[in-house]
Amino acid sequence: MKNIRRTLLLVVLINGLWATAQDINSPYSNFGVGNLYPGKTSINAAMGGIGIGWQGNSFINILNPASYGFFDSTSFLLQGGILADVVQTHSEDLSITSRNVQLGYMLFGFPITRWMKASIGLMPYSRVGYLIYNDYFQDSIGRITNEYEASGGLNRAHFGLAVRPLKNLSVGVNANFLFGDLDYQQIVDFPDSAFIYSFRVIANRFVQDFMFEIGAQYAASLSPSLRLTTGLVYELPASLNTKRYLLAETFVPALNNIDNIYDTIAYQPDQKGTIELPRAVGGGFTLENPNRWTAGVDFYWQEWAAFRSFSMNDSLDNSLRIAAGGQFRPSVAATANYAQKIQYRLGAHYNKTSLKLRGTQINEFGLTFGAGLPLKSTQSMINLAVEIGQRGTTSNGLLKENYVRLSIGLSLYERWFIRSKFY
Repeated sequence: MKNIRRTLLLVVLINGLWATAQDINSPYSNFGVGNLYPGKTSINAAMGGIGIGWQGNSFINILNPASYGFFDSTSFLLQGGILADVVQTHSEDLSITSRNVQLGYMLFGFPITRWMKASIGLMPYSRVGYLIYNDYFQDSIGRITNEYEASGGLNRAHFGLAVRPLKNLSVGVNANFLFGDLDYQQIVDFPDSAFIYSFRVIANRFVQDFMFEIGAQYAASLSPSLRLTTGLVYELPASLNTKRYLLAETFVPALNNIDNIYDTIAYQPDQKGTIELPRAVGGGFTLENPNRWTAGVDFYWQEWAAFRSFSMNDSLDNSLRIAAGGQFRPSVAATANYAQKIQYRLGAHYNKTSLKLRGTQINEFGLTFGAGLPLKSTQSMINLAVEIGQRGTTSNGLLKENYVRLSIGLSLYERWFIRSKFY
């Protein structure tokens, strides 16, 4: 009952955070399906985001579904976490700071048989959010204001399976169900003219469909105290069923916040189409002394130039992400003090994003660090991760985002599948 109570408490806390999630504030989220979340937990995040070539029996690593195959056959795993970030967005002459707190992930891992393991979970896939004002003056018309607003995002619910056809080889698959809405609005107003109506366009997209990814990992013992794990992942291209709501209208702004509609220019309440997500491929490896230290590198490439939304591209470019990181625990001895049992983590990443605006490539890089704080007399752990990074540039009239991201997670490891013996 103690295990069940701890599990239920974590689920209740995570659900509360999900309900109070806030939208981000990033103009770069206007492109594609928004700012992407790479599917990393607090453990991965503190190590630069590596995980394609990493496996273990006491944590869930959804960066490669093949890693599920190395779960302990008698264990039940539960991981949950929250994500908080502070983003300072700069132009050449302006700066704004936004804050956000939301669900990071909620994951379960468990055995089905000795040779088949599974995972289910929920986490964000992408987020859209910004509010932009543009004000300028034009002869014979006067002042013209443009307001751009967006909110929403896609969520990812996954079910994954992994099998081990050989002792050191695991292969797995994630079936990911993407769902959510992407809401956009633009308003053009003419405050100096009493004879020109304001103009508004609302374009919302509602997504519900599956995407799949497959992975493989091979773990080889180089010596009694040294292990090398290599991994590959492939994300299949996906054609997501999508409904679009489109409304374009002219109106007269009212002082009581109820606009007087003058004319409806376009109205398409239930237009069916697809969002085409591109293929992706990644590889990585880790070298480790189990229970003492781990070091690894990941590469991940995605063909965003092939992205389409209702048959329209979004001027996206192919992306490439490189990450490196590791962790170190000073001692595993039973007599070691608490500070020596902590897992200290460090990493870095570079991301050539899918955005290339005004002839300028939008790149991102970050440094990460964190720790795994073990709970007494168990393999469960509190995981902390901090990421300090930068995306974009103020050159060519673009924006630069400096961010600090904090991830706090709880990893529960419980033995639930042990048969009792009676003598």
